[in-house]
Amino acid sequence: MINISHLMSKQTIIALLITCLSLPQLSAQDQGQQKPVNPSELYDLPPTKKGDLLCRCVSTFLPKKNETFYFKMDDTYHEVALAGEGISIQFPVRGSTTFTLYSKSISEEDEIVYSPIVEQALKGSGENYLIILSRPPKKTSLQAKTYNINTNNYPANSIYLFNETPATLGLQVNKTRAVVKPFKAYTHSYQNAGRNTYTSAKIVMNYQGEGKIMSSKRLRLIPGRRIIMICFPSKTRTKMGSTPLGVVTLQDKP
Repeated sequence: MINISHLMSKQTIIALLITCLSLPQLSAQDQGQQKPVNPSELYDLPPTKKGDLLCRCVSTFLPKKNETFYFKMDDTYHEVALAGEGISIQFPVRGSTTFTLYSKSISEEDEIVYSPIVEQALKGSGENYLIILSRPPKKTSLQAKTYNINTNNYPANSIYLFNETPATLGLQVNKTRAVVKPFKAYTHSYQNAGRNTYTSAKIVMNYQGEGKIMSSKRLRLIPGRRIIMICFPSKTRTKMGSTPLGVVTLQDKP
């Protein structure tokens, strides 16, 4: 006669062994899958304080899938996301004159290691800086250009065009026309009669053998406003079958 209780006991033991043996494999699978980075789910950086150097970042590249960067404030590393081909959050640099973004890795001793992926010195007086980030093809490190955008260097009532492309661009604002050489900047000062006025800034480039309007931005010229336009090769627009020039506009009242 078969002892049913004894048989069930053996089946239970076998099931438990199979479960225990499969746990390490499931854990390894979970560790190998990274959760996509959602900027809206990240914690905000600590509020700014007097004396902080304020940096606005413009990313002229598309971050890799699930790529995360880290920014250090008050000895704490904060997870941040860069806006692909756009303007990122404002970074307050505290207790230093260098803007740094880090990547995170695990050492052979299973310790967390933060390594600088881009470092840029913040020079000159004032507290406002514009940092244009780019990534060379097949590279993990970033390249950066820093502009001290205090009011002495970049006063209000002006339009500033930064040409971050290897092509010559044409800029037309109202009846004013200018040629902006590759990787150079151009300043267009405007005047108004103390009231809001509107205009359009057209950016032209020689594309497929003819001069084409790459972008047309409608601008609201408020007294005291400063308009900064950054032009760069756009992978997003190229994939959409559009003209391959991306333009990011930053407007403020310094």
